[in-house]
Amino acid sequence: MVPTLYGLLMFLIGLFVSGQGILYMAVIATLFGGTAVAYATALGGANVTPAMLAQGFTGLSLLRREGLKGFLRPIEFATPTFWLLVLTIWAMATAFVMPRLLQGQLMVAGFDRSDGAGAYLLGPLGPVSMNITQAMYAFLAFMTFIMMRTLLSRAGGYMVAARAVLWVAGLNVAAAVVELAQHHLGLVPVLAYLKNANYAMMGGEVAGLMRITGTFPETSMFSQYTLGLVAFTHTLWMHGVLRGWARALTIANLLLLLMSTSGTAYVSLVICMTVALLYTLWRQMRVGAIGPYSLYLKLAAGGLVLGIGVLLFVPPALDAVVEFFSVVIGQKWTSDSGSIRRALNAQAFQTFLESFGLGAGLGCCRASSFPLVVLSNLGWVGALLFLFFVTPILFAKMPADLPLEERVIAIGARRAVFATLVSASLIALVYDLGFLFYIMAAIAYVAGRRP
Repeated sequence: MVPTLYGLLMFLIGLFVSGQGILYMAVIATLFGGTAVAYATALGGANVTPAMLAQGFTGLSLLRREGLKGFLRPIEFATPTFWLLVLTIWAMATAFVMPRLLQGQLMVAGFDRSDGAGAYLLGPLGPVSMNITQAMYAFLAFMTFIMMRTLLSRAGGYMVAARAVLWVAGLNVAAAVVELAQHHLGLVPVLAYLKNANYAMMGGEVAGLMRITGTFPETSMFSQYTLGLVAFTHTLWMHGVLRGWARALTIANLLLLLMSTSGTAYVSLVICMTVALLYTLWRQMRVGAIGPYSLYLKLAAGGLVLGIGVLLFVPPALDAVVEFFSVVIGQKWTSDSGSIRRALNAQAFQTFLESFGLGAGLGCCRASSFPLVVLSNLGWVGALLFLFFVTPILFAKMPADLPLEERVIAIGARRAVFATLVSASLIALVYDLGFLFYIMAAIAYVAGRRP
């Protein structure tokens, strides 16, 4: 293990932070997706991210305050916590058993850092370093979920979590603005020093516009992360919780998504907005009142009027917009990258079938869609366990006596979970959904089942 300067800085912060600061640190650390606090040389230089180190400090703090019994208290039978535990055990078991049980019998589209280049590999199934790193991420994701449940059970835990997410949303905007300033004004590339992880750092331009990556290695990761933040902050804005900051951060992050040139961002936004409109119409028919959800109808009507106006009075502008999206989405689908992604998905489904539905083992296969990642790596058992975990988080009824602010924060977290799943279904290469996903899942679930 080789530490970096950021690792030493993070270690010092972790030693002195306490109380509410632990929750802030755990949430804010998820922003630095392109930063490494250490390199695991035994695993081909695998990155140890700030979020991973922050979860370690959070766990130590909770063990010291709550003890082992209090630390494990959130694990209750037949709850999402229980199903996530079973899913994690299954995932870790497949990572070490399936590549050896079916070794050489399947062709998989894998990835191994030990080859030195970190390239995609199409070859016979066998143990790789990704089995270990993905198993470690799965375990830390589970620990993040139960630790957040414990932290949120404290007095004022929900408001602390909401403020921490708003801090992250603000820092995400600041990082993107700095990146834009670096590109257009020729400023010192500060973010280049921050993104020291062993990932392929992708950026550049599309259709003459800069691809925004922020603190992440690539635009698609930035888009997935930012989309979850927008889903959370706009819910707070609509329902009047921390409205001033929530409104400003929603608008800023949404503008960054629109400027990002990310096809993932645009397609995910269309899907999420369509679902929002359908929910608004369903609410109108069921309750007879739209309430704050009238914002969706206003946005849809405004977009329709704007589109018609541009079509009638500024046809060249419409042609430019159509050309832009044909480059960002259409050409990407027919490009070499799009062909590779389709081939990965096809190979992942083939692996699922050839492994008798059990999967090739966590970390053995890559795809370009989260459902296919789960099926090819964890099989139908893993897919079923994940559904058991996420379904109550998205749809469980909240108690009627839940305070309004906590209810709104939980609804925002649900929407962030849904938005992340939408984008992950389009571009996820591996099982890891990011620690912010499990933090949001914990916020959404704890409201429905209080200790």
